[in-house]
Amino acid sequence: MILAIGAYGQGLHVVEYDAAGRLTPVSTVPIADPSYAAFDADRGVLYSVVEQTDGRIAATRLGPDGTWSDPGEGASTKGAHPCHLAVHPSGSHLFVANYSSGSVAVFPLDAHGGITGSEPSQLIEHQGSGPVPDRQEGPHAHMVEVSPDGRFVLCADLGTDTVYVYAFDAAAGTLAPHDAVRFPDGSGPRHLAFHGSGRYAYVLNELSDTIAACSYDPAEGRLTPGTTIPVRTDDASPDIVNYPGAIRVSADDRFVYTSNRGDDAIAVFGVEDSGATLRPLDSVPCGGAWPRDIVLSPDGGLLFAANQLSDSVAVFQVDRASGSLTPVGEPYPVPTPSSVLPITPSRPRP
Repeated sequence: MILAIGAYGQGLHVVEYDAAGRLTPVSTVPIADPSYAAFDADRGVLYSVVEQTDGRIAATRLGPDGTWSDPGEGASTKGAHPCHLAVHPSGSHLFVANYSSGSVAVFPLDAHGGITGSEPSQLIEHQGSGPVPDRQEGPHAHMVEVSPDGRFVLCADLGTDTVYVYAFDAAAGTLAPHDAVRFPDGSGPRHLAFHGSGRYAYVLNELSDTIAACSYDPAEGRLTPGTTIPVRTDDASPDIVNYPGAIRVSADDRFVYTSNRGDDAIAVFGVEDSGATLRPLDSVPCGGAWPRDIVLSPDGGLLFAANQLSDSVAVFQVDRASGSLTPVGEPYPVPTPSSVLPITPSRPRP
């Protein structure tokens, strides 16, 4: 089992892990400032955003001998500081969020998963701002997520307090504006995650330190905000400013996890009302400082936390019955980790 760890300025680290949560180094892919990554298991291609002023997208291929190809120079995202990306379920296109430019880039992929062209085939630039002057002076696209059925692409924009919904035309390979869902002023939507039913999505608001349980109509592509609750527990220190980072839903849809930068903790929520509401259950120290990303292993037995400011990745055993987390051994040393992604290669397409 393989884990890809993005590390600012230090390349993309590939490690092996076992069921007990032990990590063993394998290799480092020379990608400058890799932030979030996405993996196409069918074609064995790993994509990573290069989070720099001149934003780029890099791709590396897993060979039959277990080595990774040279990612090369990559393609321009036509925006600054790309921070997230998503591959369409069909493998036909790649979508990228440019944070500082507040834009969404679309890249066609060839039959082998290669990026076609040196720049996006489409670039959509957001407009607007928010009431927090040092964070919302303009649009900041923070995440792109493809709907479970592949018909829509959602983008959480921290700068405009909006989740944009785009209809995806598979034949043309283009996005068209479909809906713009406003959240309360100063919310700063950062990331979102779908419930397995496809009828709910959970929006993590970085600036208001909240999580909104939203209903989602897959037929219409409509996201409707519902109950919003604090990310932090009642016993959190009020004098510490907290910035939630990542949100993940367990494979059985019973629990939601968020990483809290400030509290340096991982919050655990129970999923109730078939997905419509969340209930706070626990808050666990993240095993380091500033957990920028968290991710669950495919079997749901482990949770990995990328602790950016303590140069480490912490591993937790997950109790599938209660959702509780138990730290495993000492954190694994990685300089300035930005993201964690489990990789499960399958047989590549011919």
